[in-house]
Amino acid sequence: MDFQHYQRIFTARIRDPRSQPRPPGAPAQRMRAYEALIYNNLESFLLACFPVCRKLLGKTRWTRLVRAFLRDHVSATPYFREIPAEFLGYLHTIAPIEADLPGWLSELAHYEWVELALDTSDADHILPPYDEQGDLLNGHPLPNPVMRVLAYRWPVHRLAPRFKPTAPPAESTLISAYRGRDLRVHFLLLNPASARLLNLLQDKSLPTGEAATRRLAEEMDYADLPSLMLFAHTVLHHWRDVGVLLGSLREP
Repeated sequence: MDFQHYQRIFTARIRDPRSQPRPPGAPAQRMRAYEALIYNNLESFLLACFPVCRKLLGKTRWTRLVRAFLRDHVSATPYFREIPAEFLGYLHTIAPIEADLPGWLSELAHYEWVELALDTSDADHILPPYDEQGDLLNGHPLPNPVMRVLAYRWPVHRLAPRFKPTAPPAESTLISAYRGRDLRVHFLLLNPASARLLNLLQDKSLPTGEAATRRLAEEMDYADLPSLMLFAHTVLHHWRDVGVLLGSLREP
């Protein structure tokens, strides 16, 4: 048997010890050590990112899911830090019903993964000149680059051992996730209007907070522009206070 063929048999056994044969000549005790080492390392990276998923699934289903991931998924990266993203990709390829998984699992996993993604992001390494106390309506608000506007069918922020719904609610869950000035990741609930406004503020073709608010009024067919401007003024300043916005861009 050539070396590469032996390697394939060896790794197939490690990935699926319940179904694949032990390589010829490999002692059973040593193979069990390799199998446990690989599985435990993989699970440790997943547990660090997805503790709530593990808690809500329970030990049996979680273990079965991790073993299926190890057995079936072909990773596109060798980096340990990117294993959680690979796990997310795997969850999107399997049908929850066929895998005996709850419908909310992939969204909950994404919600948990976002915290890791933002915590390790360097998107704010280089920032344009801005004024922390600048005018947010008449100026161009600068969104925190380490921030995402998230939309989920399931109420991922409320899922718990005693709250595991079987069907998504009528309204989506909208959340801003961002890394604050304290270098910690925070989550802020949004309503449809504030979520859309935050998206519009990321549109570079809209030069001011007022322009973004006017666009929002057009999209909502909202006639009372003064009250919407007051809403925008309050929301923009709150976002700056908590760190969703950094301030307003300085004029060149």
